[in-house]
Amino acid sequence: MRTRLFAAVAVPVVLAGAVVATFALRAGEAHHRAAPPAVLVSTGDQLLPSATLTDWVTYADQLVLATVARERRLAPTGEESQAGEGFVPRVIELRIDRVLWSRTGAPAAPASFETDLDGWQFHGTKRTPVRLRGEPMMSVGRQYVLPIVHLDRTKRVSVAGWCALSPDSIFPYRAGVLGRGDVIPSLRAQGRSTPTDARGPFYGRSPARLVAALDATRPDPAASGGMTLPPDERFRRATRASASN
Repeated sequence: MRTRLFAAVAVPVVLAGAVVATFALRAGEAHHRAAPPAVLVSTGDQLLPSATLTDWVTYADQLVLATVARERRLAPTGEESQAGEGFVPRVIELRIDRVLWSRTGAPAAPASFETDLDGWQFHGTKRTPVRLRGEPMMSVGRQYVLPIVHLDRTKRVSVAGWCALSPDSIFPYRAGVLGRGDVIPSLRAQGRSTPTDARGPFYGRSPARLVAALDATRPDPAASGGMTLPPDERFRRATRASASN
C-alpha cells in the first residue's frame, strides 16, 4: 500500500522543485570515494501535526523500530518524460522490526508497509535525490525509529494505509542510539547536527527514554472524544475545539 502523508496541495511543491536548500554530503559520510550527488531539500504541507510529543500521542498509532527493506522508482508523468525534466517518486518498504509504544485503542501495526514521501528530480539523464525538510535519507538497509499512523480514506485522504506521522518525526537509529546511522539533509544544510523539533531532546539517547516520555504525555484535550475518529478528522475536531475556547 502506497500512502502519502502530505495533503494534495503539497505534491506540486515537490514536483515543481520548490527547493529551500541544496548541498552535497561529504564523501566520508557517503561511504564511497566518488563525489556524492547533491540533495534537494523541499517542503510541503503536513496532513497532521507533529511538533510536540502531545501531537505524537494524539495522532500516531505506534512508535516502531523499522528497517528500509527496499526501494523502487515510479515513472514520471508522460508530460514530464516528454519535457525531459520532472520528478520521479520513490517508494520504500519499511519492515517493522519492533513495536516500541502503542496508543490505547490503536490498530495493530503491520509487518511492513510502503510509503512514497520523496524521490528524485531529473533533468535529462541527471537524477538528483529530493528529501523533505527534517527527513533522513531513508537508505535501504538502515534502521529508523518513527511514529506511524494508519490513515483511513476520507475527504482529505484518497488512499488508506500506513505512513510515518511526518518526515520530521523520523529518527535515524544505530546500535541502540537515536540520531545515529544516517544524515538529515536539511540539518546539514543548516550546519546543525541535532534537530530543534520534538526529536531534539532524545538525540543520542536510547529509544527507552523516548518511550518513557510518550507514556508520560497525555493526548491533546481538544481531541477528547475524538480519539476513535480517523486521524485527519480527529485533528479537525481538535482545531475546532481550540478555536471555540
